[in-house]
Amino acid sequence: MKILKTIILMVLFVGIVQAKTGVVTGGAAYTMLPWFKSSFLELAEDVDEARQDNKHILLFFHLAECPYCDQMVKDFDQQPLKAFIQKHFSVIAINIRGDKEVAINEEYTLSEKELANEIQVKYTPTVVFLNQKNETIMRTNGYRSPAKLRQVLGYVSSKAYEKLTLAQYIEKNKEIGNYQLQNHEMLQKITDFSTIKTPVAVIFEDKNCDSCEYFYSTTLKDKSVISEFDAFKVVRFDADSTRAIIDNKGNRTTPKEWVQKLKLTYRPGIVLFNEGNEITRIDGFLYPFHFKEALRYVGGDFYKRIATYSDYLAYRQTQLLEQGIDINIQ
Repeated sequence: MKILKTIILMVLFVGIVQAKTGVVTGGAAYTMLPWFKSSFLELAEDVDEARQDNKHILLFFHLAECPYCDQMVKDFDQQPLKAFIQKHFSVIAINIRGDKEVAINEEYTLSEKELANEIQVKYTPTVVFLNQKNETIMRTNGYRSPAKLRQVLGYVSSKAYEKLTLAQYIEKNKEIGNYQLQNHEMLQKITDFSTIKTPVAVIFEDKNCDSCEYFYSTTLKDKSVISEFDAFKVVRFDADSTRAIIDNKGNRTTPKEWVQKLKLTYRPGIVLFNEGNEITRIDGFLYPFHFKEALRYVGGDFYKRIATYSDYLAYRQTQLLEQGIDINIQ
């Protein structure tokens, strides 16, 4: 009997020692393109050099193994986008976990990761544009397709930002696409958001939404995503609609006016509210894992004790891996 107990204890011990730790898959190894600017990260000097060539600075905030960064780097190197960027921009890479010093100007210096925290980088890649006075004029959060990124690049390079918002610029120059809005069982018909204090997800789409097919065919087919949506009232609007609604602050408006006020230019753009306030938004392409975790960050009230989504994501990833759960970030 003693021998049997000893064997059982040994088996249990080995089981504990060999307990599975989760692994992350879907990462992508990539390198910065050779034509990116070799910068000492003294931004005032970089801006001066760019101004002499009538260019703007494009800061490319990235993260190792980031599949979205990998794809955008590949996009940057494809014509005609490559030629346009090289003509109008000096591209400088910033590692959001990096320790290199970044001199914003002569008085202010901080590390790459401190800069990323200061400007609240939520998703990678984040692209920040500087004008010829070393001022931030525009940013995009997360991956955008070449066609959508080209709109932003045109807005900045033409200095349209001096007179128009990006939303106004896109509206002025857009061609009407042929995407047809789809239905989904979770979508509710709500027109007054002023009295809703529970989590709300407001989705804005339009006929030019080139990521909506993926959203419905893949993202909303993922059971873990739908499970996180259960915490929300989910409403979808045509971003061009002029129907009467009341926004979260009690203002009478329309979806078209609301989306412009929110300065939301990505489609499908999703704004997550709770207790009547915007908590965060999804304004770039996300694979299902990151998408569902953005929902959980708000729907699970994690934003109340974890300041940023990126901090929450680091905590959540560690938690899942320690539980032996594998994570596929694609």
